[in-house]
Amino acid sequence: MKYFISRFLTAFDFMKNYIFKIISMSGKRSFNQYLWNIGKQIEDELLPKINTAFDCEFERSDDVFDIIDFKDNSKKKAVEVKGRRNPSTQYPTTIITCGKLTEALMKIETGWDVYFFFVFTDKTKYIKIDKDNCEWDIKLTGTNHLPHYLIPVKDLIDFDENNFSQ
Repeated sequence: MKYFISRFLTAFDFMKNYIFKIISMSGKRSFNQYLWNIGKQIEDELLPKINTAFDCEFERSDDVFDIIDFKDNSKKKAVEVKGRRNPSTQYPTTIITCGKLTEALMKIETGWDVYFFFVFTDKTKYIKIDKDNCEWDIKLTGTNHLPHYLIPVKDLIDFDENNFSQ
């Protein structure tokens, strides 16, 4: 837990140091409805597959600022889905915002299982989050240069909804 707090504070320092840059960029950038729609379509296509794999009835919030995409409150499972416009072999890492991992770890502390799914152009991969497997490097990246964790693609598991073990 001490390591997680240290990593969180590092990410918080990144955010604090660049908050003024983000605020200034917010006036120049507007919400990208087009990319949000693509992401929502990817999530919608994956939803029946994760419902089958987890034997769940995941529900989503249509709040564009919701941190985790799908939740099944009765089974205490949550899934975040990230669409990628590249094959799984193109880069050694994939990214997730620090806030999503923080939310996942908070849910885990209250008894939830949390998974991150990455839908690449060639396959879908996932990782079950736990407090011991998230010691990843942090980099300022993405559209708004926010701190993101760099998750090694080699640590992700190929997803097959018909042959899935939690």
